[in-house]
Amino acid sequence: MALLQDIIIEAAGESTSTASLLRKARVLATRLGITEALTWIGHELNGYTGEVPEYRGPIPCEVRGKFLGPFNSSLSNVQVATELLPARFRDLDKIFLRQSVSAIEDLAARSGDGMLSSPWPGAAVASFNAGQEAGEFTLYPDMGAIAIWNSVPPSEMKAVVDAVRTRVLDFALKLEQEDPEAGEKAGDSLVTAEKGNDIFNTIINGPANVAQGSSNFTQNSFVNTPKSDEELVQHLRDLGVNEDLLTELSEALAGDRAEAPDAASAGPRVQGWLGRIMSLGRTSATAVGTGVATNVVTDTVLSYFG
Repeated sequence: MALLQDIIIEAAGESTSTASLLRKARVLATRLGITEALTWIGHELNGYTGEVPEYRGPIPCEVRGKFLGPFNSSLSNVQVATELLPARFRDLDKIFLRQSVSAIEDLAARSGDGMLSSPWPGAAVASFNAGQEAGEFTLYPDMGAIAIWNSVPPSEMKAVVDAVRTRVLDFALKLEQEDPEAGEKAGDSLVTAEKGNDIFNTIINGPANVAQGSSNFTQNSFVNTPKSDEELVQHLRDLGVNEDLLTELSEALAGDRAEAPDAASAGPRVQGWLGRIMSLGRTSATAVGTGVATNVVTDTVLSYFG
């Protein structure tokens, strides 16, 4: 089957991964000398570091948080109304999806029907607590946030994947109209490099947005909520948390489950473990594990308990 027709069939279907589809499109664009398409394909395969196409953001999110107060009081998974916060927080209720398309596809597949969490960076949470303490705003009086995150539906991930596949399909169909044999051999096509770049700019290269929030905080990671205690521990292991701490967490989970099997929130032993994690994080950047941020660990555990 000709390369162009192969791309069209795979882009129109669901059986081929988007990354594989893009690699075939890269072969096509290379043979035709369509340099702007090669740049876009490279970004989709490897991720973006700056500007992103409009289908990758900004995506508005619901912001939620976990708060602790006096006498062991707590609020879990409560809404954080960013419209009531100072301007430096306003852009934190939006995300730009800069991950590679394969990472986005994987997040969408693994999340199932559950929401994805994009944690606020520790500096933003600290600034939130400092602002509330200083009286700049009051959302939850006498309580401090230990985690704040954006709640992102998997449909947003799937929409990005669909947008990429649809653009590849439309691009290939337009090239087919110009020359059904385009891309079969390098340098031998009715579609010139100039014509190919014009087609690309018409179909694929839409408006771009720059992630320039007034907050000066950067969000990069997603937390895919585990479905069981064992999955939670393994997820933290994959993040780089050291084994001694994971053993302590397993024991804390087992102890809390023995006393309250159906509890929907973190029990006293797990809360104690989280306190230890936060204390270790303040002591050393590597005390919790290799290459893992303390707030990512706490956000993962708290999102698991909702």
